Amino acid sequence: MARILLPEQEFIREHATVLVFSVLLHLALLALLAVNLNLMPLRKPQPQRLAIQATVVDQAAGRRRDLEKARQQQAAAAAADRRRQEELARERRIEEERRAQAEREEQRQAQEERRRQETEQARLATERRKAEQKKQAAAEEARKAEQQKQAAAEATRKAEQQKKQAAAEAARKAEQQKQAAAEAARKAEAQRRQTQREADLARQLAAEEELLAAADSGQLDQYAEIIRQKVERNWIRPASARQGLNCVVLVRQIPGGEVVEVRVTECNGDAAVVRSIEAAVLRSSPLPAPPNPALFDRSLRFEFRPQD
Repeated sequence: MARILLPEQEFIREHATVLVFSVLLHLALLALLAVNLNLMPLRKPQPQRLAIQATVVDQAAGRRRDLEKARQQQAAAAAADRRRQEELARERRIEEERRAQAEREEQRQAQEERRRQETEQARLATERRKAEQKKQAAAEEARKAEQQKQAAAEATRKAEQQKKQAAAEAARKAEQQKQAAAEAARKAEAQRRQTQREADLARQLAAEEELLAAADSGQLDQYAEIIRQKVERNWIRPASARQGLNCVVLVRQIPGGEVVEVRVTECNGDAAVVRSIEAAVLRSSPLPAPPNPALFDRSLRFEFRPQD
């Protein structure tokens, strides 16, 4: 109801001045009409002079014009009122039509919403049913997979057990073979070492015999004298060296005669003499080769007795 009266209130607020003026004009016309009716004589008027009659006629004509004008204004106001009522009625019809249209739209939307909800519920129910079916199928697949897994695990366990047994047997046989091979290798190595020792002993005996033969022939003394002479040639006699100098010198050499170590063990000279002898041996490197290769020895010992 408030929505229906709202356009009339808007119209009244917008045309308030015109409406007030129209009401005041109607009231003034009614008052003028009442005054004119009261002023009219009850008796039949007596003929007067022409001037008086003209005046009365003019006054009556003026009143008639005023009444006609008032009637026209009243008719215009009534027409305006009718137009306003028609406008209000038209606006009410438009409002009612709009409200009906809105209600129809709301009903249509509500029906669409119900259909959508029903469709959505049906879809969800279908999805739940499919999901349940998939879940059951997955559970069945998982059960079968678990059975297959257990069967495969059992087969694997048996295969692994057989494999371990076979590996243990192979390892046992391999260990036996390894022990047998090790025993054979040990025996072969012992035989080789025995043979090597015998060969080394034979070579050592031969070398010793050759060395004894060379010593007996004087070649060893000759070799020592050659080394002593070369060292004496390279010896720079210090001022502290005295006559009758006699020192024992130990030399370690490598094949080719290169001296790698020299040490004076016994000497009747002072420290300067010892250092000078060791320096002379190092300056004599490489030492002369022996006349007989059998006389070569990595460790040499000779006496250094320079001639005064």
